[in-house]
Amino acid sequence: MTNRNIEIQYRLASVWQAKGNLEQAIEGYRNILNRQPNHLAATLKLGNLMQEQGRPDEALTIFRQALNHHPNEARIHKHFVNALIGQAGLDEAFRYYQLTRRDTKAIDMYPQDILCCLVIRNEVHRLPYLLTYYRHKGIDKFLVVDNHSTDGSLAYLLEQPDVFVWQSDYSFNKANFGAGWFELLLRKYGSEHWVLIVDADELLYYPQCETTSIADLCRHLDRKNKRAFRAILLDMYSDKPIRATYYKPGQNFLEVCPYFDRQFYHTMCEQSSPFGNQTLYIGGVRERVFGKAGDYYLNKAPLLKYTPDCILIGGQHGTNLPTTDIATERGVLLHFKYFSSFIDYAKQETKRKEHYGGAMQYREYAQGLDNDEALTLFNPDYSVKLESSEQLVQLGIMHIDGEDNSEISYDKTQQRYS
Repeated sequence: MTNRNIEIQYRLASVWQAKGNLEQAIEGYRNILNRQPNHLAATLKLGNLMQEQGRPDEALTIFRQALNHHPNEARIHKHFVNALIGQAGLDEAFRYYQLTRRDTKAIDMYPQDILCCLVIRNEVHRLPYLLTYYRHKGIDKFLVVDNHSTDGSLAYLLEQPDVFVWQSDYSFNKANFGAGWFELLLRKYGSEHWVLIVDADELLYYPQCETTSIADLCRHLDRKNKRAFRAILLDMYSDKPIRATYYKPGQNFLEVCPYFDRQFYHTMCEQSSPFGNQTLYIGGVRERVFGKAGDYYLNKAPLLKYTPDCILIGGQHGTNLPTTDIATERGVLLHFKYFSSFIDYAKQETKRKEHYGGAMQYREYAQGLDNDEALTLFNPDYSVKLESSEQLVQLGIMHIDGEDNSEISYDKTQQRYS
């Protein structure tokens, strides 16, 4: 069956389903998947039909098989987890994704707690400042997955009183870059909580962040009935070659890498995010220095109020929530990837092939660094030193709410910010 015939068969099956001829529709979708097992739309339609028809075992099999073809498809992970929990319970889902609890602290969640989710691998040098920064900003508890660190990260995390640690040797790629793990942790501990999902090299920066906490921002979003806060991934770098950009544990990231590109993107596509509900930005300093081949997506939706209807996208490059639930304000995630340790890291990740596209971006990084040992991201024609959140608003990188730009206010009664 040719691709054209498969698409004709898919349209016919969809028509049968719409008319209520469900057995014909099911047969049609099965025929498609027999010939083209990676047909995403047919997989989703057939799996959901099985669920609706009270055939959960068949639905679970369909979604489990689909993960082999679509390990980075957030909707497949969501449906699979829903089906697995329905059949075998949440603990079985934890076992499938190989999540093992490593600390023994009681997890007492309070309704106002703001959570931070992280996946880390060999980040012991970044962790001290990262945790300090987010504690200062009002994060109450950290839910961390250690993906087989060998540098002492796990031991360090286990010493922290507000950090709850799971370990997994499961493939980072097959866990949809951590989103599969977060889905389970939040399903168990985070429903109706504001959750910040970041990497260990990302700091959330937002309008008025110098005088307000993330807790204040969340209360502001609650008042406006919003459930998600967007951000641009803004790469930060030094004015030195990457090889000479030395970082000491505990040091403020900005002391080492205070510069960014004023032209923060190269390509903009309206309503082209994974769910068609946001503008997509691509490029930035990485495209300027390493070229276009890496597909450097800059959209993030790092802060959201989690409920079971949320679909967590790998890398948090978007959200399935409707535009009415997404704040009009926009922040940035300051991205501190380019310390001197990045040289070896790029080589390691190129070999592991756990990142997007078989680590295609890391191949570009490694090649660029091999070609120029003095490679620097700094260029006086493009580079700007970060001064304030207001500066990023003026440059159009961050957005404020034009109707009400002063409502993110410090609530002294919460005592979250000092």
